[in-house]
Amino acid sequence: MKKALALLTVAIMMFSMVACGSGNNGNGGNGGSGDGGDSSDPIYIGVIDAFTGDRASNGEYSKEGADMAMNEINEAGGVMGREVVLVYEDDQGTEAGGTNAFQKIVSENDLAAVCLNKYSSMVLAMEQFVAAEGIPAICCGSSVNIESSSTPNLFSTRKSDSGSGVTIANWCNELGLTKVAILHAPDALGTGMTPVIEATFEELGIEAVSVQQFATEEKNFAPYIAVIADSGCDGIIGIAQQQEAGLIMSAIGEAGLGVPCIGGSAFAQQVAIETSGGACDGWYSVTAFSPTATNEPTASWIADYEELYGRAPDMTSACMYDAVKLFCAAMEEKQSTEAEDIIAWLTELDGYEGVCSNYTYNGTPMLSSSEYVVQINGTTSEVVSRVDS
Repeated sequence: MKKALALLTVAIMMFSMVACGSGNNGNGGNGGSGDGGDSSDPIYIGVIDAFTGDRASNGEYSKEGADMAMNEINEAGGVMGREVVLVYEDDQGTEAGGTNAFQKIVSENDLAAVCLNKYSSMVLAMEQFVAAEGIPAICCGSSVNIESSSTPNLFSTRKSDSGSGVTIANWCNELGLTKVAILHAPDALGTGMTPVIEATFEELGIEAVSVQQFATEEKNFAPYIAVIADSGCDGIIGIAQQQEAGLIMSAIGEAGLGVPCIGGSAFAQQVAIETSGGACDGWYSVTAFSPTATNEPTASWIADYEELYGRAPDMTSACMYDAVKLFCAAMEEKQSTEAEDIIAWLTELDGYEGVCSNYTYNGTPMLSSSEYVVQINGTTSEVVSRVDS
């Protein structure tokens, strides 16, 4: 009797293991077959961004853009007739949080692809895990180190900081500046873009009269601004993330330096504008997106976004929207959720029309072919020029 009972218990355990193994992992499966899988199964795409912590505002904009893309796709019939479902994971705005979030989301969910945030240092921290997993990943980062990455499954909806650095330097020249002070972040953005600007300055005959790197998590920028004030500069460049960008604009406003100022993309984002306390007025910025863009289909998308969410989109809204759209277009075109098919489609891109840019593969992860020079008027960034590759 005991032997029979033991055999029955083993049989039940084996049946349970088989049943669990045949199901989807975590929130579901992507089908995992070249023909697109079972049409009743959703296709899962991961989205990693900050939903808590100091950078949570960025995550809110990212989620709005990603959700908008998902809803449009599903209302149009999904991908290969299958529903698209976004799975979100909080990276808490830190490098450690990012690597933990990536490992958690891929281990708990059977994802077809994953979208990563705009913070290049965090994307670079995740890169080794992205490479090992082999899952198609599109980030919104712009570091020169992402541009030079050889990870075949990593892409970006942005132009590289090498291109943006040249645009910033050229705009200084356009403004007639000859002696420029540079204040930059200690992260991949600041340390990658600054040398590009300096090299372009040499070609243009512009002198970098002061180059300062501020401390990690810096909150008091008055000492740096004092050095800039003593440099005799006729213009200022700021390279920083959103929170620091707002504080830099505020500190320069309080110092009353009265010279033209131009920043990287973060200076035109709403978090920076709000943090500046009104000191952002008049600043220029080189950015991947502007909520006042008038070219189509961007202008119509902006109007739809404002109607849906009651506020203007930010750069990360548009970048994440495009990332989700690119993945879905790849799967629809290839009729497949296989990683190699999605990656192949992304490396075949030639003028795909998105909200931020027309996307083309040029041999690097950076798919974007355009960016904007904007000027902040009050609390709105207005397009001055669109720069196309």
